[in-house]
Amino acid sequence: MVHIAISGYKKMSVSDIESGFFPSYTIHTLDVIEKKYPKYKFILILGKDSLSSLKKWKNYKILLKRYDIFVYPRIGFLSNHFLKHDKIYLLKAPIIEISSSFIRNSIQKGKNMKAFLFPGVWEYMKKHKFFYPENKNDK
Repeated sequence: MVHIAISGYKKMSVSDIESGFFPSYTIHTLDVIEKKYPKYKFILILGKDSLSSLKKWKNYKILLKRYDIFVYPRIGFLSNHFLKHDKIYLLKAPIIEISSSFIRNSIQKGKNMKAFLFPGVWEYMKKHKFFYPENKNDK
C-alpha cells in the first residue's frame, strides 16, 4: 500500500527493512539502516500519543541516548516527563485530528474513510478487505 501511496513522488522510496521481522522493534530497524547508510544521521518522528508509551519500547533508553526525537502534537496528550529530555523536541505544528489508528478503527466500525486515503490505497484496501468487516464500506 505504501508503494501505491507514494507512486507519484520521485523523491520517496519504500524500504522493506522490517519485512520478515516479527515483532519489529524500532531499535533493530535503526541498527540495520545505520549500517546500510552510515553517512546519514537518523532521527525519530513520533506522535505525542506514541511518546506516552515510549517506556514500553524495546531499549528505549538507547533510543533516547542515540537519536533526536521530534514529537508531533496530539489532542488529549498534555504533559509527558519525556518532553523534558534534551533529545526530545516538541514540534510546533497544527494539530490534525487524524492518525492511522483513527483510520483503522473507523473502518472497523464500518465508516467510510475514503476521503482520508490516497484513492489507490482505498481501492486496494477495499479489494483485499483490509481492516473492516465483510460487506462494509463498499462505496
